[in-house]
Amino acid sequence: MKYFIYIAIIGCCLLPAKLWAQAGPINDSSVVGNPVNFSNTNSESVSPNSSNNQPSADTIQRHSPRKATLLSMALPGAGQIYNRKYWKAPLVYVAGGAAIYSILFYNKEYNGFKEAYAFRVANGFNEEEFYNQFQTPTLKSYRDYYRYYRDLSYIALGAVYILQVVDAAVDAHFYDFKITEDLTLNVMPTVGFTQGRPNHQLSFALRF
Repeated sequence: MKYFIYIAIIGCCLLPAKLWAQAGPINDSSVVGNPVNFSNTNSESVSPNSSNNQPSADTIQRHSPRKATLLSMALPGAGQIYNRKYWKAPLVYVAGGAAIYSILFYNKEYNGFKEAYAFRVANGFNEEEFYNQFQTPTLKSYRDYYRYYRDLSYIALGAVYILQVVDAAVDAHFYDFKITEDLTLNVMPTVGFTQGRPNHQLSFALRF
């Protein structure tokens, strides 16, 4: 009699009517902690031969991270195009173009002030009026300034090249990684019997 009362209390508290309707029959078990298995009545039936219609893993052409890396090394932006991240290719070209423009600009100014400073030290004046208006320490300061930013522009260009190679390689590795919105977590109470005694548990089912 008391077992009947335990079952009634557990059924009223832990098993709502909707879940009880989906649960199906409860199977007794002699193993401790063996929960009842609930079958999903809404799942689609799969034919035993349906797996034969699916292509095997060996026949599927995988996206090649090695190819994406080599393409990026040969031509910046090509790896992003191979990964079908087309919007990244213009960013690579803009960043690389800005670095190249900075190199050309600062290198031109550096060469001009370097020659002007060398001529000033050797002759005490400059033939060009533009450089003649600067003092000798100022010419040296401008020479060092433009050399510093020219070298920094070279570093920036190298960083853009390396980053776009790394970006293409990383994107290629995650190309076949699928993220689906069909991610659900079902929490369901379960009831089992161990040597004639009822026990209840919570069952967690993660579908992805």
